[in-house]
Amino acid sequence: MFMGVLVVCSFVIFISYIKSGKFLRSLFLSTFYGLSSLFAVNLIGSFTGLHLCVNLFSLLCSCVSGMPGVIFLVVTDLISRLS
Repeated sequence: MFMGVLVVCSFVIFISYIKSGKFLRSLFLSTFYGLSSLFAVNLIGSFTGLHLCVNLFSLLCSCVSGMPGVIFLVVTDLISRLS
């Protein structure tokens, strides 16, 4: 289910990039913000105890979706810890 939500959100984000007229700039900035926020979450994780695994899925999620993708990863990690 989470993968389907991620695919739909990524599709909507790509459509907004195309409609903005600045596709490459938007894609680059989103990738930069996503990777920066993934790094920041792992850096702050030493204080909060929240660490995200850096693997292909998390890198693609943060690169394609940007900060919303990292927020998605944090929320799914917190939900998985509750159950």
